[in-house]
Amino acid sequence: MNTKLKKYFVFLTVTILLALAPVVAWASNEEMSVVYINLPDDWAAPHLWAWDDDGNNAFSAWPGGEIEVDPNNEGWHFIHVPSTMTNIIISAGDGYFQTDDYQIESIPVWITVHSEFEIEISYEPQTEGEHPIYVRRYPIHASVPTDWESVNIWAWLAPEGTNAFDSWPGANMRSGLGGWYTAGVPYWVNSIIISGNDGSPQTEDLDIEAGELWIVVSDDLTVEVSTDNPDLRVDNITVRVQIPAEWQSPNLWAWSHPDGTNVFPTWPGEPLEFDGTWYTMQVPGWVNSLIVNANNGDDQTGDIRVTEGQDIWVLVVDAETYSHDYTEITEISSPQAEEPEPVVAETPAITPPSTPQPSPEPIQPENESSSVPVVPIAIAVVVALAAIVAVIIRKRSPKK
Repeated sequence: MNTKLKKYFVFLTVTILLALAPVVAWASNEEMSVVYINLPDDWAAPHLWAWDDDGNNAFSAWPGGEIEVDPNNEGWHFIHVPSTMTNIIISAGDGYFQTDDYQIESIPVWITVHSEFEIEISYEPQTEGEHPIYVRRYPIHASVPTDWESVNIWAWLAPEGTNAFDSWPGANMRSGLGGWYTAGVPYWVNSIIISGNDGSPQTEDLDIEAGELWIVVSDDLTVEVSTDNPDLRVDNITVRVQIPAEWQSPNLWAWSHPDGTNVFPTWPGEPLEFDGTWYTMQVPGWVNSLIVNANNGDDQTGDIRVTEGQDIWVLVVDAETYSHDYTEITEISSPQAEEPEPVVAETPAITPPSTPQPSPEPIQPENESSSVPVVPIAIAVVVALAAIVAVIIRKRSPKK
């Protein structure tokens, strides 16, 4: 395709997209609704984590979606979430501030955060004007040279030239875990620039497609763009699990702590497969946290912290008792059998010996004196009996 024809094709595609944009926004607004949040002044870089009663998360990884400033209502922020969400957590400062989890009855909702431990929830409008229109966004992550003190992203639609942000250098990218900076861009952009130190230096124009991206910027400003996190490119590991007999239909929930990247989109995860001895599953090698659950998530272990990149064997006795190891366990219980509780041998009761009875005294012939003195023998017997009784008492005293 020659250059002129290619430019014409791009222009025609852009025209069609712009014509369909109102329809897309309308359809999205049917599924998404707005949460308004009023925050303390020192809550920087706020985020919302939301999920429904079935455990479906609104966002793929903690801390969730970035909360934006409402330009039409001073002091208020907003974020769009699916209208089915019923539970929320608000955090800021890369997790330095975090509320408890709260239930919400419906959306839209207005939430005033007084502190981490006190919020007010209202379903009566606290802002003025129309709700912000939902625009689907995709996160862009950037790893940049260490001498960049700030990182920004500029995004636009080419060749039309429609900018996603009001002024250069664009949106500030928030510093996150692993040295990555992140910002969201509207779904319709197809060109971006990553810049540092308020706009200089900067990369060249980067052509992109809609979707989450990781961009590595080298010191010479060359870039590597990928659709997966380069830090998480590791071999899969195998998780092997044994569970109690009453734990039916076991599942595995797996994620990366503390960034909260989940392997599976919804709780309780994915079913474990039985190989005749163990329930098994392969998960990415970056996983460092597991929960084994069964009976549709009603029975579950706590968080099991594991070492990344190593195969794991997990023995579950019950929801409170479980262990794991990184080498194959040879002495295992039968499939799905609960680990037997250790049998503590009872200390045998000490049966005291019968008190010896003195031998009957010999019958002395009448009018004949015994050759053995009777009185000394009786005294000796009494002394012996007293000694035996004392020994028995000393032996039994610890059992009292």
